[in-house]
Amino acid sequence: MSEHMTQPLSDLANAIIADGIVDAEEVKKIRERICADGVIDREEADFLFELNDAVSGHDNDPSWQELFVEAITSHVLEDEISPDVLDEDEAEYLISKIQADGKVDAAELALIVNIVSKAESAPESFDKFLLSALKTSILEDGIIDAQEVEMIRKVIYSSGGSGGESVSRLEADFLFDLNDATTGKANHESWKELFVEALTSHLLEDEKSPGEVDAEEGDWLVGRIEADDQYDENERTLLANLKSKAKSIDGKLKFKIDLFKI
Repeated sequence: MSEHMTQPLSDLANAIIADGIVDAEEVKKIRERICADGVIDREEADFLFELNDAVSGHDNDPSWQELFVEAITSHVLEDEISPDVLDEDEAEYLISKIQADGKVDAAELALIVNIVSKAESAPESFDKFLLSALKTSILEDGIIDAQEVEMIRKVIYSSGGSGGESVSRLEADFLFDLNDATTGKANHESWKELFVEALTSHLLEDEKSPGEVDAEEGDWLVGRIEADDQYDENERTLLANLKSKAKSIDGKLKFKIDLFKI
């Protein structure tokens, strides 16, 4: 039997990270070792996080991130205690492991997006952590590109997100935070489409006042739009879309729409 199948995981980790990267051959060895019994246990998950922290930002083979995401997702969603659900203990474990080195790298971001997209449900604490990490990553270069739009779409419409497959207030605030931070920048055209579509869904597909923008929703929307002292193109398009689709619009928002002749 090959050495990598029997040696302690700590020794295997040291051997792999000796040159600072995980290459394709090493990924094959890792996969053989951790998948041998068909279950990714906590020791193996710790081993994967240790490796990732050691080689983060280096020129690893792309198959490393694929394995990391696949294996940790399996660890938290294919367990016997809460299959397909990210429970509180699992969420705390993931957050603590990811925050251990003070950053959320590309592999870890891909991991938490994958988990929330596959989970039937996840704690609100995990949703907040994910949205914060995603916002930080997106705003590093100040623009929202096509790949990031698809990542946002995957998160806010996932069953494991804070609103399930609908768009929650937490997610709606996240969208406005991104829009305010990137107004006037060279964002991909699909960002405007998603912004308008998702916020229209949040306001018109809720259980309290379906098809209508009630006074509370209108006050929230006006507060979010005016937070940066401007009505930008995306926000005006959102208002026009709401005007054309809503059965009724109450309170302050109706006044603003009439005032700006939208």
